[in-house]
Amino acid sequence: MNPDRLFDLAAEFAQATGNAERHNAYAACATGDEHTEHTKKASTWTALAARRREELRTALRDATHGAVRAVPDHELPVATWRRGRIEVRAVTTDGTRAVRVRYTPGQALETGAALIACAAITDERIGGTLTRTLAALPSHLHTPPTQTEPIGEEPTTAKPTGAGREGRDA
Repeated sequence: MNPDRLFDLAAEFAQATGNAERHNAYAACATGDEHTEHTKKASTWTALAARRREELRTALRDATHGAVRAVPDHELPVATWRRGRIEVRAVTTDGTRAVRVRYTPGQALETGAALIACAAITDERIGGTLTRTLAALPSHLHTPPTQTEPIGEEPTTAKPTGAGREGRDA
């Protein structure tokens, strides 16, 4: 469907809704035959607005059918949004449309963890190219942990160099 037809459907829906509201307002202020006349007109316009709304929904569904292919926005791929939301930003591959996904903080955390896990699995399958980037994390699950203190040595009670007054005066 072309954009002009979508615009026309939206305009017809807006006009029908406006007319229905106007006649309902007139009916609320009128009495007798005038009230009945405005009530009938409001009912007619309300029914027309409902039909136009469904036509517009169907047309929009048809126009946006299928998946949208997008790539991360290079300038600001992730940002905070109002009311405690996190927004992931992308653009279509041809650059004509912006795509936004908004998460609650909990959803963002879950999605981030899932992305990291998927990146690690995919990276391992293609040869481990992220190990330079993620050097602080173990590159393999079966890597033995490194020990932080030598085994069998007791900690000393002496102050480290520079900890006392003599270290400051030196």
